Amino acid sequence: MKKNLLVSFILSLSLLCVGQSYNFEQGQKAFNERDFETALEYFGREIKDNPKASLAYYYRAAIFFNQEKNSFALSEINNTIKYVPKNEKTLLAGAHRLRGDIYARIEEYEKTFQDYAIAEKLTPDEPELYIDRADIYFELEQYQKAEADYRKALKIDESSITAWIGLGRNYLNQKKYTEAEKTLNTLIKLAPDYNYAYKFRARLYYEQNKHNEAIEDIFYAFKLDDSDKVIRSILILYSAKNYSLAFSKVNAQIAANPEKDIWYFVRAKLNEGKRNYPSAIKDYNKVIDLSDIRFKPSILSYRADCYSNYGMYDLAIADFDFIIENDSTDASGFASRGDVKRLKGDYAGAVADFSKAIELDPTVSWLYYRRGWVKDEFMQDHNGGLQDYNEAIAIDPNYAYVYLPRGRLYETHFKNLEKAKADYTKILALDTSVTKQGNCRQYALFHLGRAEEALAWQNKIIEQYPTDGNYYDAACLLSMMDKPKESIESLKMAFENGYRDFTHLSNDDDLNKVKKLPEFVSLLQEWKIKQDEANRPESVSNSQLSESKIESFTIPMIPKGSGIYEVSCKVNDLRLNFIFDTGASDISISQTEALFMLKNGFLSPSDIGENQSYMDANGDIEIGTKVILRKLELGGFVLKNVSASVVNNKSAPLLFGQSALSKYGKILIDNQSNTITISNKR
Repeated sequence: MKKNLLVSFILSLSLLCVGQSYNFEQGQKAFNERDFETALEYFGREIKDNPKASLAYYYRAAIFFNQEKNSFALSEINNTIKYVPKNEKTLLAGAHRLRGDIYARIEEYEKTFQDYAIAEKLTPDEPELYIDRADIYFELEQYQKAEADYRKALKIDESSITAWIGLGRNYLNQKKYTEAEKTLNTLIKLAPDYNYAYKFRARLYYEQNKHNEAIEDIFYAFKLDDSDKVIRSILILYSAKNYSLAFSKVNAQIAANPEKDIWYFVRAKLNEGKRNYPSAIKDYNKVIDLSDIRFKPSILSYRADCYSNYGMYDLAIADFDFIIENDSTDASGFASRGDVKRLKGDYAGAVADFSKAIELDPTVSWLYYRRGWVKDEFMQDHNGGLQDYNEAIAIDPNYAYVYLPRGRLYETHFKNLEKAKADYTKILALDTSVTKQGNCRQYALFHLGRAEEALAWQNKIIEQYPTDGNYYDAACLLSMMDKPKESIESLKMAFENGYRDFTHLSNDDDLNKVKKLPEFVSLLQEWKIKQDEANRPESVSNSQLSESKIESFTIPMIPKGSGIYEVSCKVNDLRLNFIFDTGASDISISQTEALFMLKNGFLSPSDIGENQSYMDANGDIEIGTKVILRKLELGGFVLKNVSASVVNNKSAPLLFGQSALSKYGKILIDNQSNTITISNKR
């Protein structure tokens, strides 16, 4: 329960260590350096020379407690209590407190509080004693007793941050929000830089649906200590209630600290939450550029998940390849790559990766379930699937979801209705509460003939967690219940919330009753097109870790005299000649060309914006109309959605400014051969 004894109580015993032996001094030195094995050895020598060395026993008990070797810790602390002189009240009280903590860990609570009562008699003015006991009461949800002890500690030391935060947390768990807020506000006034005060006040606001206040507090808590992963996770969770506020605060930090990787990481997670995967990938790329090389594999795993969720499976696999090359003993890398291979349709490759993951860590139930699912559903290897389902359940009998595919396999393929019913009934015993993902109770209810209960449970899931996966489950359940209209509507909501597992969808028998309907086919085709568009190379930054090939195109320049040259390019597939003007700040076209393009469909009214000022080659300021060129092709390179100006002059030349040209990549101008060579990464 507590491990702070290594750094708190023992420090108060320093006065007892004066004049100790060489072995004791060396043990204490190793202890302070956290070299616990060496410390145990020296303290063991001390005890061998002096079997009643109570302080050496105490140090060994504290080390074993820290290592969660409870039986050894209990044995050593009993020796401490046995041999400590009765006049050394501080050590004796500390020994009883440590033994009380050991008893609490093994759930012998009556003995715990007996030891704390003895310690209290010995050192009644020690605030940490009451705080430690209050923490135990808090864990046991005995909140009144916890409050009494926190207040005893504060009566002795009203500046104790630990007691104030404990008291505030104690009120918070009882949902006594007024008392909790008052307590935490007092703590913040006492210690304005204590990040956990803001963390708990953020929770207080969040539970009262004061989401903006919660985001403000948790953001400040993380700003005080941006290495705290717990607070970071809470920040990302709370941000979902107001992404605009969260983004504004994170963007401000990035602007102020552009070389600090953690804020790009947080923004990447926020973009993932909004399913803006291209922006998330871009931020992960920045994190990779800025962070220590040691952290590269972990960042790559996040980026690979983005690639996978965005349907860019080859890039995801490439990232997992790098992770596996970096550490071929990590089962999670193979498992993650296997799941992406499944999404890509490489079922044999998926099974091979899951098998390797199982070889590395054969104790993970999910790995067997996932491999069995691929065999069963996608490869029609029902016997292999059943074998893996059985193995998953043998490892973890409380893993509810695996009973569902096994029950269905018994029912549909092996025609064993008795075993199928037993599996569905087992799900009802295990899956009793709504969670964000992994719900299967609704399916079990349906298979047991309780369709209305199934639908009610599914609606309850959607109400609490309207995620893509839960909408997909609703679509499946409604299809099975022969409600095609409602099923397709739920599937639409799944797509709109980010569902993209087209491979699973096409193989999912749950949707058989709607798959051939025109509305289903149309919806599926619509979202496949959207996915294909999203997966075009220009939509997402490519991996910055893989080698990029360089492509070059050489474009002729047409001399026009006086050092003026023309270059030919395509604007929205209309070929036009532009004057290459190194002094122009942008691309500009005349009214004549603009009217022609508008009349003939090369520009649309939606491409035309407001008036703007621009500078020509002579440094003069001109007024033009902003337009968006949807496609600008120069040589073999294409830019999308390029800003340009329509000059308020029918006879003005078409200018191609160097600032626009530079967006294509590296440029080499050869005045002797009258060519421009553009080089860029593929």
